[in-house]
Amino acid sequence: MSRPLEESPYAFTVPPLVEAVPAARDRVADRARRLGLDLGEELIHDLKLLTGELVANSVTHTKAACVVYVRWTGGRLRVEVTDVDPALVASSEALSTDEHGRGLFLVAALATEWGSHPCSAGKSTWFELAIPTSAKQTATLVSSQGGVSAEKAIVTCAGVAHPGVAGPAPIVDVHLGVEHQAA
Repeated sequence: MSRPLEESPYAFTVPPLVEAVPAARDRVADRARRLGLDLGEELIHDLKLLTGELVANSVTHTKAACVVYVRWTGGRLRVEVTDVDPALVASSEALSTDEHGRGLFLVAALATEWGSHPCSAGKSTWFELAIPTSAKQTATLVSSQGGVSAEKAIVTCAGVAHPGVAGPAPIVDVHLGVEHQAA
């Protein structure tokens, strides 16, 4: 059975390892391709960079697994990273001598929109990329694809209704079916 793209959420769990970030980036880019989105080289690069920043921040600062959620909204590709830390993220000003602290500046510069909001697990940090209409395929997606089912993996956050999700699921219960990919 197939569903419209807007109704086909996809989520997976990333283990609490910085080494898992490249596989998460690739998995999000692959999901965009499976949605039939022709993003082009520049948008794929931006998608991977932004995903990598949010996932790396999550696993580095929480030392815990996070859940990555990907959804096509009909004009934008939305990527959310949910983790156990309730502290919302905000851009900071890094000094020229600092080795870290510029990631969210990049997210703000490249994403169409981005933000962070509290949820039952902790917080969800997200970004959206506007996809030009001419680059979008109008197709449907078979709902039985790989990865952890969205119903098991997505943590429903306050004020955000994820289609097909019955209710909140603790982030600690989403470790089943995690696929590890070589970086």
